[in-house]
Amino acid sequence: MQQELDAWISQERTATLWWRDDDAISPGPKLERLISMTSTSGLLLAVIPANVNSSLKLEIANAAHVQVAQHGYAHINHAPRGQGLGAWEIGLHRGHGAVLDDLDKGRVILEDLFSDDFLPVLVPPWNRIDPALFGAIAARHYCAISAFGPRTASESVPGLNQINAHCDPIRWKGGPHFAGEAKTLDQLTAHLQSRRTGSVDAHEPTGFLTHHIDLDDAGWEFCERLVSVIDEHSGAQWWQPGTVFSPEGGLS
Repeated sequence: MQQELDAWISQERTATLWWRDDDAISPGPKLERLISMTSTSGLLLAVIPANVNSSLKLEIANAAHVQVAQHGYAHINHAPRGQGLGAWEIGLHRGHGAVLDDLDKGRVILEDLFSDDFLPVLVPPWNRIDPALFGAIAARHYCAISAFGPRTASESVPGLNQINAHCDPIRWKGGPHFAGEAKTLDQLTAHLQSRRTGSVDAHEPTGFLTHHIDLDDAGWEFCERLVSVIDEHSGAQWWQPGTVFSPEGGLS
């Protein structure tokens, strides 16, 4: 990864990265560790509205570098099982109305609880969302969707940005565990290199995605090293959530 960041310097460019963490519902030692670790990087915390504990409000209020996004509604799979469809909460398996009603309820919960710390960013559970919903989501004044993988366009529909994550350090098969340093760095480096060479959207900042509840010791150690590498390298820069999801975020 050092070589890739050096390559950005050689082109007189800066590699931009940002951090998203999913499935938050309540405070605890792991979340406290994550909040402390991300003091220089900033953190977009994707909170599950239906399950959120009101005690999370104070934890976020005391961390100026953390902002909250909406992680669906209840993180429940509504897709038929056994058909190879994967898990979907924000799909069309139960109709537009039910999905949008849940999103409306969830947003009210998060806006009431977190106030100015809430960003109108929708993070779909399992990173899956049916594009047929984009228009209705934009009409509800969400500013962005954040899923996973290089985006194909800066906007899902006019007025609704798409700014994804690109690296997940957890291997989920067989129970969550650290995927390994080599594989995780390969994910990060691949997206950075693809941006630099123009094979993907160069303006989409590279997103690092964690699930603090599921990180093991090796995963935490990697995260700590990553923060140090990015903080210390002149060819790289963390973007705070407010920058990533500003009207110009991911476009400059």
